[in-house]
Parts: sequence; C-alpha cells; structure tokens
Amino acid sequence: MHMTQTKADRPQRLLTVAVEGDMAVIRVPLTELHGLRVALHPCPCRAPKSIGTADIRERLARAITVIAAKV
Repeated sequence: MHMTQTKADRPQRLLTVAVEGDMAVIRVPLTELHGLRVALHPCPCRAPKSIGTADIRERLARAITVIAAKV
C-alpha cells in the first residue's frame, strides 16, 4: 500500500524574513538552497513574462549559487 504524503504531514522548515536597515533579509535553510534555485528557473512555457521579475529571479538564483559554493 502506497501512502501519499500531504502538505500537513511534512515537517515545517524554518524560513524567516526580517528587515535590517533598508534591506529585506530572507533566511532559508541551507538544505533548501538547491530546491529554491530550481524553483527560480524560468518557466519554459511561451506565455508572456515580465522582464523585471525575470531579472529578480536571475539575480536571486545567482546569489544562491554563490552561497551554495561557499558552504
């Protein structure tokens, strides 16, 4: 018998957001860096996309890659 794990069954992972000066700081567990970087990849569909949000995704993905390389 195969049991499907539901969202409620998954352990809560700590993700925090804080304001430091004029910066928003998002803290993500190191174990989730790869998954976040994958989630930020551009959507392969042909629907119109915002250049601004694509730039944010790209910069965030690059920053995550740099962090992951340091740990």
